[in-house]
Amino acid sequence: MAETKGGFSIRDLLIRTTAIIVYPQIRFFVYDYAVKLYQNHLRNTAGRETGIHFNTGYVGEKFRSMFYLSNTFAKSGFFANAHGLEPRRVNEDLHDSSNRDILHPYQSVNHFKLINRSSYQLPNQKIEFELGYQKNYRQEFSQYVNHGFMPSNYPATLPIPMDLEREFTKVVYSGNLRDRITINAHELSVGINAEVQTNDINGWSFLVPAFNQKTIGAFVYDKFKITDNLLLHAALRYDRGQINMFQYNDWFPSDITINGSVTQQNLQRAANLNRTFNSLVWSAGLNYNLEKFGLKFNLGKSFRMPIAKELGANGVNYHYFSYEKGNPNLSPEKSYQADLSLAWNDERWSVQLSPFYNYFPNYIYLNPTSGHDYAYGAGNQIFEYAQSSVQRFGGELQLKYEIFKNLSTQFLGEILQAKQLSGNKKGFTLPFSPPASALINLTYSPKIGRQLSNTYFSIDYRLTSKQDNIVPPEKKTPGYQIVNIQVGTKLSLYGNPLQLSLQVQNLFDTKYLNHTSFYRLIELPEAGRNLVLSLKIPFGK
Repeated sequence: MAETKGGFSIRDLLIRTTAIIVYPQIRFFVYDYAVKLYQNHLRNTAGRETGIHFNTGYVGEKFRSMFYLSNTFAKSGFFANAHGLEPRRVNEDLHDSSNRDILHPYQSVNHFKLINRSSYQLPNQKIEFELGYQKNYRQEFSQYVNHGFMPSNYPATLPIPMDLEREFTKVVYSGNLRDRITINAHELSVGINAEVQTNDINGWSFLVPAFNQKTIGAFVYDKFKITDNLLLHAALRYDRGQINMFQYNDWFPSDITINGSVTQQNLQRAANLNRTFNSLVWSAGLNYNLEKFGLKFNLGKSFRMPIAKELGANGVNYHYFSYEKGNPNLSPEKSYQADLSLAWNDERWSVQLSPFYNYFPNYIYLNPTSGHDYAYGAGNQIFEYAQSSVQRFGGELQLKYEIFKNLSTQFLGEILQAKQLSGNKKGFTLPFSPPASALINLTYSPKIGRQLSNTYFSIDYRLTSKQDNIVPPEKKTPGYQIVNIQVGTKLSLYGNPLQLSLQVQNLFDTKYLNHTSFYRLIELPEAGRNLVLSLKIPFGK
């Protein structure tokens, strides 16, 4: 959005259409059962989204204050087999009357956000203040299906709508205060951040318990200019967080055996939990820049407190086709990292190499197990949040070369390696580790008259290696190559610029699996040929 004094403006209206052409005879696997796709379409995966975005404020010579408001609504279907095997007798007249239908199961999301950003400029000093309020309201709807000891018929006395499987209400209040001060060759920043969350749940199914969370942090950052070419920087930050999770029991009784006799109890899925975390972290580095050469180096320690899902999850996650179990004893995740960036820029070519190394004494990750859940789902594989000592290292390489004035090429390569140094998966990598990949691009940017500007024709060739460095019982994933093409231009219509672009993703309709996607768990390939037409129309000034 453009900023205006005491007003607002609408900059862009985006019109986008997408068509997906799928490949023939695709099968995927749900609980080891081979399932064919009806006409090679994923049933019930359409979505609709509407929203409003508005900003207004005051911009003065020293003081400015801007308000940003947005309210978005989205409704999207869950892949029909996300909840298990479809019934054998599917009403195809109902379920396949249109590929834009959104039927059970589906989710409805409303996200409201109101933020104020204000600042006051003083000589050699700038004070910035930010206040925010957000509310995210999400509901998941599904026909009631009993599993395990759930009653076969939905109880009329249960005060929850029969198709409301889950409901999540998150409210976030946040505040940030920063003071930027320039003292001779030092640019000093000090600040404090605070956030309060309330998270409520509802529905006849369970994944994560209700919880409240409070966090506060304070930092100081100094950027010291030694010479025009050499810059040193250092930072120190203290964080403290508290999470309070609430007990959850099944609303239905289950049979359990105690001392040889069978009794019924409403099983506890999550217990009351109150955890407090705190940490002092730091970073230090330097920037060294010459006319053509650039060097950046940084050392640091980071901290992340475990989130509610990692601590208290105990249910089927239909987004990921898995049963997730949290661990209430997780300690906060810490990391020590070093990263380096070397760059050389010449008149017609440039190169940048960025290696990095991370050491985690207690990395938190979702660990696949050989177990399957039948009490609350339909045989979903069980994933447990675990913690182990981990090292990660890798890097990125970027090369650019201008072949002719309007023709250029680019190479992007990246690799990431990880190894667990402790735990029951010691010696293995981390689950869902990305394989090495590379992208080769060729772009032609001709100049075509006054009515057309910023015109380009581009082609990408992406190579992704196989991933056979896995964590059992993960499956190995073969490598693949795909080609994407893009063409775009800026049109002038009555003095207003219109941006038009067309993309063809996966040009040759290649069937491939993405190792980092949870769709990999059911051997569902990525989208086939995808056509995307985009038109941006500006309004106002």
